[in-house]
Amino acid sequence: MRTQIQKSTGFTPYQLMFGRQHRPIEQEFEVNEELELEVEEAGLAPPEDNVDTSCTFEDYVHLPTTEEVSLFVQKQEQKRQQLHIKRDEKVELAQQKQKAEYNRRKQKGVKSYALEVGMQVLQGNLRNTSRKGGKMEPKWTGPYKILDIDSSQRVTLEAVKNGRKLSRRVPYNQLRPYLRSKLHDAGPVAGLEHQDMSYLYSFIYPLQTGCWIGTPGHVDCT
Repeated sequence: MRTQIQKSTGFTPYQLMFGRQHRPIEQEFEVNEELELEVEEAGLAPPEDNVDTSCTFEDYVHLPTTEEVSLFVQKQEQKRQQLHIKRDEKVELAQQKQKAEYNRRKQKGVKSYALEVGMQVLQGNLRNTSRKGGKMEPKWTGPYKILDIDSSQRVTLEAVKNGRKLSRRVPYNQLRPYLRSKLHDAGPVAGLEHQDMSYLYSFIYPLQTGCWIGTPGHVDCT
């Protein structure tokens, strides 16, 4: 039975369907025991050694009439409709909260990516946060190639390194594009023999004074 309260609706699926809360199995046994005790105290239960086989079930239990059943069904339907109205109100509030949270994260600079089949991506390493010592592990694993994206925004991935297809689909929000630096593809710089790090940085970073370091020992200010 679906008897867990849903966060967005505030009700259980069972309650929304039947207009009432489910009755736990232990209460069923308690009700039966109480009913048997009431029947015995009222003297309605026949002695076990002298059972009157001519008595029917209706002689011991009052069955509701057709009108009573119809009235009960109408009341339950009214309760169910009222629950649905409250459900819609709570769902709308939940959607507003989710929208506000999304806008707040967007303003803080939380990025969202448009992923497509064939792109290379990195997958968030959940072990980084879910296990002891996981913070020492890399935050992202990969790269992987996107093979398919289903209607539920779950992605089928294939490892770029060995072509192995992952056994499970990965949620869209656990992925980010894999951007490979051009420095990895450019190869060694022609004629670069000096291993001083300051010389390597001279090709990339300007000095705060506006000067560039050219060859070792030479500074050009413009």
